Amino acid sequence: MCLSADIGELPVQGKTAALVGMPKLVIFDCDGVLVQSEEITLSVLISMLNARAPGSATLDVTRFIEHFRGRRIAECLREAECILDIHLDNEFEQHFRQRALDALTLDLKATDGIVEVLDSLQVPYCVASSAPRSKIEHCLRIAGLFSYFEGRIFSCYELGRWKPDPLVFLTACDTYDIAVSDALVIEDSVTGIQAAVAANIRVLGFGPPHRRAQLAAAGALPIADMREVLAIFN
Repeated sequence: MCLSADIGELPVQGKTAALVGMPKLVIFDCDGVLVQSEEITLSVLISMLNARAPGSATLDVTRFIEHFRGRRIAECLREAECILDIHLDNEFEQHFRQRALDALTLDLKATDGIVEVLDSLQVPYCVASSAPRSKIEHCLRIAGLFSYFEGRIFSCYELGRWKPDPLVFLTACDTYDIAVSDALVIEDSVTGIQAAVAANIRVLGFGPPHRRAQLAAAGALPIADMREVLAIFN
């Protein structure tokens, strides 16, 4: 989906309704869309990586939260090894995941407005995430959203292919017997948006105003408030 250069000239809700139309399936990403987990987990990861870094060669937290957002953790670790010139043992990812789960248990919250959106949707919806199923379910339970998505979870780990590969979105459409032209993806990361674009599925990019240009450049229509999704169905 290509966005026009004048996207900022119209109110987001009106532009959203006009561009997207009425979807028959809504596919949510989990981290950063349903729950506000990316900053928590990636802050833990970057802190652990910097603790292994020699001297002053460390990763800037703000920059690398954005850089790693939506990507497979194993891929992030390989890149960090090259940047920091370090070797991570086989147990590093396991330790990270446990510390991240502990941090999520303390601080994770559902995205503002998501319950209102889910309660209002009259079409099928699901979650399609690059995270392992165990993490998806853990996050949804902590945030009080698991009852909405039980039996509606698609994990890249179970498919063996990760975003920006489109398979997880295509699998969701196939499962619900919905054409990609009738689906809508809501993502917060460039990687996830690229996966939706590769699947030929229309995509909303959810994030704060300062990320609007980044999300639009990746191929999404940016929204800053989750409730804007409801404009599509008016």
